[in-house]
Order: sequence, then C-alpha cells, then structure tokens
Amino acid sequence: MLEESKSIERIYEAAAVPELWGGRGVLDMLASVGTCTDGVIIAVDKKKTLRWTANDSATPKLEVYFRENWVVKNPYLETAERIARFSVPKFVMDTEVMSAEEMQASGYYQGFMRPQGMYWHAGTSIDGPTGDVIKVSVHRSYDSGPLDRDATRRLSVLRPHIARAVLLTARLRFQQVQAAVDAFDLIALPAAGIKQGRLILSNEAFDRLVPGVLQDRNSRVTFVQPSANTRWRELLETGAVAHGGTFPIGPSTEHPTMIAHVVPMVGASRDIFSAADQLLIIAATERAGGLDPKILEGLFDLTAAEAAVARDLVNGKTIADIAEARQVSKNTVRVQVKSVFEKTGVHRQADLVRMLLNIRNPALLGGER
Repeated sequence: MLEESKSIERIYEAAAVPELWGGRGVLDMLASVGTCTDGVIIAVDKKKTLRWTANDSATPKLEVYFRENWVVKNPYLETAERIARFSVPKFVMDTEVMSAEEMQASGYYQGFMRPQGMYWHAGTSIDGPTGDVIKVSVHRSYDSGPLDRDATRRLSVLRPHIARAVLLTARLRFQQVQAAVDAFDLIALPAAGIKQGRLILSNEAFDRLVPGVLQDRNSRVTFVQPSANTRWRELLETGAVAHGGTFPIGPSTEHPTMIAHVVPMVGASRDIFSAADQLLIIAATERAGGLDPKILEGLFDLTAAEAAVARDLVNGKTIADIAEARQVSKNTVRVQVKSVFEKTGVHRQADLVRMLLNIRNPALLGGER
C-alpha cells in the first residue's frame, strides 16, 4: 500500500511538471510496476497527428518506430473491435486482443516489436480534453514472456490517477500559453499560441490582424502576403519552426512593414501535453536611419557577412563598392545579396532597402534567437 501511495504521488507530481513523465520519471515507474522495461505515451489528435514521450529505455526505440513509420502497420489499429478493446478503463494485455499465434505471424511483431525488445505489452487509452486519444503502454522483451494479470491489475489501479493527471497537465499547459499570450497584450504586441501550424489561442491585438494580414484556416494559420506565407510554410514543413525563426511581412495600405517572430515554447519538445508549440508574435517596424548588423542577423537569420552587405546596400553602396571595400569578388557579393533576398522575402534591391529602412526597434520582438 505504501508503494502504491508513492506511485500515485509521483503521477500527480508529473501532472504539474510534465517533464517528469519521460526520462527516468513516471513512465519508468509504470514500466516497473508492470514488470516491464519500457514505458510509452502516444497521443493522436483529430487530424491523426502523432506526438509521443517515453522513458529512457524506450526513447531510442520510439525514434525508430516513427522514423520507419511502423505505426501504419500496427495490427491493433486494423479493426474497430481491436481499438475498442483498449478503450475500456483499465490496462489490457496484448494477449487479450490478439492470440500468441497471430502475434507470431505478424510482420509488425517480427519486424519491430521483437527486435526492439518491446514484444509483450499492456496498454490503455484515455480520451484527452481536446479530442486527443492518449495511449499509455508498458513493454518488455519476447524472452521475458507475456505479462501476467497481476501486473495489469496493479497498473489498472493506477489508471484513474493517470487519467486525471493527464487532464490536469493539459489544463496547466493551456494556462501557461494563455498567460504568455496575454503578457504581450500589455505592450500592444499581437501574439498567438500555435500548435503544429494551427491557431490555439490569441490576444486581441492578434485578432485584429485577421483576416487582413493572417487567416485562421482549419489546416493551419496562413499569411495573406505570398512571400510571408512561403517563409511560414517552409518553417513548418522543414521543422525549423521548432527552433524559432523570423521573417518580414511587407507593407499594405492598412499596415506598415511588420516582422513575424516565432518563439518555441520552452520544454515543449516531445511534450504531448503542450497546448502550443510556439508563440507567433507580430511587431510593426518604424522608420529610422541607423541599422545595426547584429539586428539584421537576429531578425532574418543572416550571417555576419550577409548582414554587413545588407547594411551597405541601405547606405547606398553598389556591389562593386562592397566588393572593393571587403576585398572579395563581385560574384561573392552577388551570392550574398541573393541569399539576403531569399531570407528577407524580397526580390529587388530597392524593396530590400525600403523594408530595412523601416526597422527600428526589434527588441520588442521578445528577445534574440
């Protein structure tokens, strides 16, 4: 009873500190309770997007699992009946859903589960607060043999606490993002919480930019300006958005040149409970004369050489002037200018100069990358 009490205490501790689920935390403890080595949580949202976290033992195995797309071969997802078996409010053994003979004949088991030492397992499904389905499972090797009912009984005793902790974690994460977004309202900066490209929540300043500057679509947030939307799409599709990024939004009749700044949510990596992956912050620029190369590096991910070239162009120097002053070839400068165009989303030198002259105070963007 004392051991069970300590397990419950650790589960609720992870509810408040989500990082304690993975690593050597609660999932590691659940694996031990089930006489297993691996503990895993996988969340599936309404759009079938997968997120996961695991204990130290299972983490490298899950990386292989998703990299090689074994999830599409999962036999437990083949029929509604098998899916329903794991939906009952308890931990269910694999042998209660598939026979040992079916597992032996399965390419999924022989190709991944057995080689990775995750053959025998017990799992349960929990309906998340935003339509997610959260699957918690523990695994052990083929040589260890099937789990016994006593192991699943001990895990099932903990299941109500796991479910409540999952819901509490999700609410706390949402409140964390809400507080961050609201904080930008105090300095009149549009800000929104974004998860996998989609709008989760936003402040009033951000809402005023919809639909003139941004559009809230079902698939993802989009920018009305094509060049800004291309940069945003590239960040999302390449995964670079997880590390942050910055790109310009050209002026319109209603708005001056603006800068979109993507700030990763701290601790959101592999965090299935996070309400948002990033904050999207929009800051307007104002006309000024000076231009610090360090500012350009931070705003547009320019190299030091590219930032210096951009500053020289704003100051009226030609490509020949820049090449002579830096003792490099004109072709080298042209390559750097082309890179500056790509990173700032403009196509002509005149547009670049016009945009950069509008930048004054990027400190409002919320800090450096």
